[in-house]
Amino acid sequence: MFIPVILFPRPLPIGVPPVTEPARTSWPATILAVGAGIVAAFQVGKAPIALPFIRDEIGLSLTQASWILSIFALLGATAGAAAGSIVTRMGARPMLPAGLIILAAASLAGAFATDLASLLVSRAIEGIGFMLVVISAPALITLLTRTADRQTAFGLWGSFMPFGVALSMTAAPLLPMIGWRGLWGGMAVLLALYAVLIHRRMPKPPPPPASEDDHPLRDIAATITAPGPLVLAGIFIPYSAAYAVLAGFLPTLLIERMDVSPGTAGLMTALAAAFNIIGNIATGPLLRLGASRWAILAAAGLTVAVVLAGIFAPGTPVLLAYGLCMVFFTVGGLVPGCLLGGASIYTADRRLVPVTLGLLMQGSNLGLLLGPVAVGAAVAATGGWWAAAAVLVPAALAGLGLVLVLRRMGKES
Repeated sequence: MFIPVILFPRPLPIGVPPVTEPARTSWPATILAVGAGIVAAFQVGKAPIALPFIRDEIGLSLTQASWILSIFALLGATAGAAAGSIVTRMGARPMLPAGLIILAAASLAGAFATDLASLLVSRAIEGIGFMLVVISAPALITLLTRTADRQTAFGLWGSFMPFGVALSMTAAPLLPMIGWRGLWGGMAVLLALYAVLIHRRMPKPPPPPASEDDHPLRDIAATITAPGPLVLAGIFIPYSAAYAVLAGFLPTLLIERMDVSPGTAGLMTALAAAFNIIGNIATGPLLRLGASRWAILAAAGLTVAVVLAGIFAPGTPVLLAYGLCMVFFTVGGLVPGCLLGGASIYTADRRLVPVTLGLLMQGSNLGLLLGPVAVGAAVAATGGWWAAAAVLVPAALAGLGLVLVLRRMGKES
């Protein structure tokens, strides 16, 4: 559970020197790290377009199928900060290709799954690899960029999810030919090849200073008692929940309401999700122009709440609902860049940036886990998609409240 207000924030009781900043930003390494996030995000995007085929083959209800979307985020929702502590100790450089290899092995295993249980196990293991990637890659970006360039770099990093999800969804027209199992196997090969690329081409960052007083539990305690990290993680929950629902169920919604083919529904969802990249990339310029982090998050949160209400309202025409989805992805895209870019600002200590990132991804994964399950159950119980708004809109307003808590902390980038 995330606590919105820290009553007794304590500084990290470790007297370590600051991490040496590189003389110049390594943009090739940054792009390579973003690419790792993109191929990892393919594993998020492959599930929605394959869901109709999996349901037909295995015979699943909507509620059961929602777990294929959500189980991926199980580890990240429960152990993100702990995973960040592991990355801190093992090093982001070796853990990044390791995460990609875990993803590849699990995707290959999923291609041979014979029932829902075995498929869910493989998806949960994929989630482990995904968590290592999305903590290690931004940790490397932090170490390989100058402070002046870091928000721009994190704006690029924030686009890994929408870009990866959208790109993977363009494979939807191929599914009738290769099947969902072929998609899972192809993803495994791609992940393994990218792991080799990272191993060979990613430069080694300067090592952060070690501390004689470090311990995994102490790292986590220092992170969650510092002003900010828990609040940033809490803001991530409702956004990720809504993102997972729209990206995950939009193909099903389009098939049911517009009677389009699964391939067309996948491409339409990919187009809508691609608009998320606009918001991701816009984060850096907005902050450099003087917009405060909390103001961007507040504007995005309020817009998201209004748009979600419109998307799932019973009387909303289908094409208007689809247009509102594009608005959601565009404006909502401002959220990840603002939150992830704030990790190095609100962290208890620069050495603990991976732990802070892990905590943020824990919030993100909690939303990815709970969103589809809660909405799937609500829609199945009521028989109408309007129930999705009853779940997501109050959550978005709660996130907006946490943004106001962040404002009161007074830490601006």
